[in-house]
Amino acid sequence: MQSAAQSGRLRLVSSFVLMLSLTGSWSSPAFGQDESTETTKSFAEQAQERIGELKAQETDLEELRAKIAANEGNATSTILQKELVERRSRYRRAIVELVDLVANGADSGADVAQARSVATRALEQDADVMRQELRALSARMVELVELMGASDSEEAEKARKERDAALPVSNRLLKELDANIDARERLGLDVKADIASLIEGLKTRSAMVAGGLQNTKDEIDEIAKRPGADQDAQAQNELAQLKEERDLLAETQRLNADLMDERGLDTTELRQGIIIATGKISDDILNGAVATGLIQQWAADAADWLRSNGAGLFFRVLIFLLILLAFWILARIGRGLVRRALDRSKLNISSLAREFFIKMTVRLILLLGFIIAIAQLGIEVAPLLAGLGIAGFVIGFALQDTLSNFASGMMILIYRPFDVGDVIEAGGVMGKVDQMNLVATMVLTPDNQLLVVPNKQIWGGVIRNVTHNQTRRVDLTFGIGYSDDISKAEKVLAEIVSSHEKVLKDPAPVIRLHELGDSSVNFVVRPWSKTGDYWDVYWDITREVKRRFDQEGISIPFPQRDVHIYREDAGGAEGA
Repeated sequence: MQSAAQSGRLRLVSSFVLMLSLTGSWSSPAFGQDESTETTKSFAEQAQERIGELKAQETDLEELRAKIAANEGNATSTILQKELVERRSRYRRAIVELVDLVANGADSGADVAQARSVATRALEQDADVMRQELRALSARMVELVELMGASDSEEAEKARKERDAALPVSNRLLKELDANIDARERLGLDVKADIASLIEGLKTRSAMVAGGLQNTKDEIDEIAKRPGADQDAQAQNELAQLKEERDLLAETQRLNADLMDERGLDTTELRQGIIIATGKISDDILNGAVATGLIQQWAADAADWLRSNGAGLFFRVLIFLLILLAFWILARIGRGLVRRALDRSKLNISSLAREFFIKMTVRLILLLGFIIAIAQLGIEVAPLLAGLGIAGFVIGFALQDTLSNFASGMMILIYRPFDVGDVIEAGGVMGKVDQMNLVATMVLTPDNQLLVVPNKQIWGGVIRNVTHNQTRRVDLTFGIGYSDDISKAEKVLAEIVSSHEKVLKDPAPVIRLHELGDSSVNFVVRPWSKTGDYWDVYWDITREVKRRFDQEGISIPFPQRDVHIYREDAGGAEGA
């Protein structure tokens, strides 16, 4: 007795048998064509060359068919069949090239009668060959239907694989037959009957494929709803086969839609059906009509679901809210109990730790209530419980150290005096914040040493965030000699600062005579720069000042000390 999946496959493949028997005209994009032309040869020369190529290829095809017939039933035949497909594709491209040559020759006034006759004969003969192959393929499909319904699972699986391989072949034949029709139409042959047959065949074919897609989707949904299907190997194998079948049907339906688009037929419903059946968003969604239809379909499905499940959903939401309310009340009661317990405790607990315990109690109760509440909505809580366990481990690990580090880490996380990547000076160290947890902060020093600083030391002292703002002021001091020209030195400093590309115009830099030192007259130079450019500006200006001062003859004094040596009279010393 056949299963539902097997009967569905029988219906599906039977529909393909019927659609493949429609061997009238089929539309497809034309073969890829070589657009290069032999401008140095006359039309007659080119035509004879093309005709000679066609005859040579026809001879090769006949010889290859004879070899296939002689080796029928063995592995060599299979290999030769693949070669036949490739050669026939080249042969059909050669026909199209001859048709192009005829069309171009007719436009230029050349005598194309012979070439047209050869092209017409080749097209009609090739069309007959493709129709015969489609009929043979239809007959083989009938045999595959019977084999897929056999009790022998191995034989049925083999038939299924052959069927899967036959579907792309049928699609290719349809496209190539359409290219043949297009070529005949270019030659001026009457193809109206073929086009009419094409349109009717496309409508029938697309309707059958749409039914097959819906049938396959229903079977997939049925298997997925079986209890324990995700653990059943046989069910998973059957599900995989159905999905492969669905994808093949979807690909065939896309071909149908493309062919129908070329003939000016409406394919909105077909493309909607592909997306609904596969559950995959494709570029078809960019079509306004397709997107609108899908939204309307989903809205209708949602409305149907609410009508069927609205009452149950209402009660589940009500229970969800009641559980949350109950645990909120329990959280308030728990907060009061913990507060009174800590007040009566003889433990010397800081106010920060006290508030932490109180808030943690409230949050744990609310979290437990939330997990219980969402379980009533049918949501899987196992991942949430796993996350809760990880959080509990982290908290427990942090409490193994000092509570002050944990509390300081919480305060740093809440108030965020700095963030990862900032350069700070805190806890007796200076460097770039690499990472942080509730216990310590990891700081990289400028020479790339990693320092692990307890959060207590950071939060308990002054925190200087060097890179918090986007701009910084660069403070520099330069001295000149008392005998140097002050105006000239100030002008040079202004030129150096204003010419530096990384010095900001706003805020404006400040250059002032600051103090009269012991051995120098000192200027303060305070340009502004982006935080990331601070050291570039600092070093560049310092170097340029030394170079320009030397160039302008401005001295840079340094501390000097006069040493006076007194020599005593030798005679006086001896008299003493």
